[in-house]
Amino acid sequence: MGQTVSIIQQFLHPPVGLLVREHIPGGPFTGLHAFDRPRGPTRVDAFGIRWLITAFPAGYGVTPTAGQNRFDRDVMNIAVRHQLLDGEIIVTEEVFMRSATGELLFAESFPFIVDIEGAPGIEYDVWWLLVL
Repeated sequence: MGQTVSIIQQFLHPPVGLLVREHIPGGPFTGLHAFDRPRGPTRVDAFGIRWLITAFPAGYGVTPTAGQNRFDRDVMNIAVRHQLLDGEIIVTEEVFMRSATGELLFAESFPFIVDIEGAPGIEYDVWWLLVL
C-alpha cells in the first residue's frame, strides 16, 4: 500500500520524474569540495545531488551490478549541512557511498551547503537535481 503524501510534502520533495540535472562546472573534482547554489536567501536551491565517478586508481575493486557498478570500499562521502536560526551549521545527513553513480535527494529542504569528498585517487563529476 502506498504512503499518503501531503501537498506541502510534494513541494518539498517532488516526484523524481519531475527532476532535471544541472551540471556543476569545474569537474572532474578530486578530494573535498563544498558545493552551493545560491538563489535569493537560499544557499542551496536544489532538491538533491547526483554524482558520477569518472576515474579511479588501479586496485579499487569494481563489481558490475544490474543498477550500477559498486566498489569494494567507500569512494564518496556526502555531508548535507543546514544552518540553524542561531547561526550554527549542523550536519543533517551524511552518507558513505560505494556506488560509481547515484543520487542523494535531500531529506530536509534548502541545505546551507553540500560537502563531497572523494577517496584518494577518485575523480568525480556532480549535478544538482532541480525542478524547472
